[in-house]
Amino acid sequence: MRTEILQDIINWVNDTHPDARRILWLHGQAGRGKSAIAHTIASWLKDVGGLGSCFCFSCDRQAERREEKMLTTMSHDLAGRYPAFRRALGRVLAEDPSLKTTSDLLQQWQKLILEPLSKAAGSIIGNVVVVIDALDE
Repeated sequence: MRTEILQDIINWVNDTHPDARRILWLHGQAGRGKSAIAHTIASWLKDVGGLGSCFCFSCDRQAERREEKMLTTMSHDLAGRYPAFRRALGRVLAEDPSLKTTSDLLQQWQKLILEPLSKAAGSIIGNVVVVIDALDE
């Protein structure tokens, strides 16, 4: 079963059809191996050069308010991987440096992820894959 799920995810990652689903949500009961699958996929993507970012939540680290760091971490990772994204992100942050520390996640999503991605879209080859694990913890 896990091998089939991994293959399905790999097929999804490699699907370049314009109508392909762009978000894959792996869900299920606790202890069923979702984190193992997420980490396996992230490792595979890193090896083949397709990992945009990987962010893992943990119930052991709730006091750190990691959800507030998720989008800044993702934008940092994407900037390190895609030069055009880095340039676009640099322009966004030059206009509003407070984006790095705001608690407004919607504003961060729009300005730190969507805007730079849309400006860099023509120079990014392939799919941008971000793995987020244990978002519900």
